[in-house]
Amino acid sequence: MVQGSFDRAIQGVDGVFHTASPAHLIDPCIKGTLNVLGSCTKASSVRRVVLTSSCSSIRCRDDVQRVSPLNESHWSDLEHCKRNNLWYAYAKTVAEKEAWKIAEESGIDLVVVNPAFVVGPLLAPQPTSSLRLILTIVKGLRGEYPNTTLGFVHIDDVIAAHILAMEESKASGRLICSSTVAHWSEIIEMLRAKYPSYPFEDRCGSQKGQDNPHSMNSNKIIQLGLSPLKPLDEMFDDCIKSFQDKGFL
Repeated sequence: MVQGSFDRAIQGVDGVFHTASPAHLIDPCIKGTLNVLGSCTKASSVRRVVLTSSCSSIRCRDDVQRVSPLNESHWSDLEHCKRNNLWYAYAKTVAEKEAWKIAEESGIDLVVVNPAFVVGPLLAPQPTSSLRLILTIVKGLRGEYPNTTLGFVHIDDVIAAHILAMEESKASGRLICSSTVAHWSEIIEMLRAKYPSYPFEDRCGSQKGQDNPHSMNSNKIIQLGLSPLKPLDEMFDDCIKSFQDKGFL
């Protein structure tokens, strides 16, 4: 958050990945992104910056069903986000647009990866915010599941996408990384059939703004060289097994 705090860390490096972003805090998401890019503009050694944005900066709009399949040219509508209290999508959209503005002004070679909701095994001792959501849904601890239709993607594919974005010279612009789009009710139905012993949430939330059917087009990153994206059942099986192995289920 402090301007210039990344200057020393970035000085002398060839490439910068900016992946961290608080899930529910607007200012840290936006200011943190601008801070990192500001440090990159000062480091003459930096050849490319890969920024992790989100499909949330693409799919949150009133006309999502009409304009589907969504591609890299689409942006979430900030008024739609504010009207429906979609603050994570709002922050990711503003942060990414500001990043592109800085990149254009400073000449930074910026490539942005736009992942869907990331699923898969735990890579850290504690679940991330995304995996905590899945865990509370499986254990029936939330009281309801989100009224949201969104894309899902395996963590392995997201990691591979970032490496490709950094190392492939032809990579440019935005890169959607999304496997299958589904409503949370469909995810629960799939998981309940495989894991009937868990007390899944059975009541849908009432929030509007992210529930419209749509699809995401990941052709750009596939054509760049990313392997075919893993399907829903594999990413969620890996996730559930990881929860079991680590004692969360």
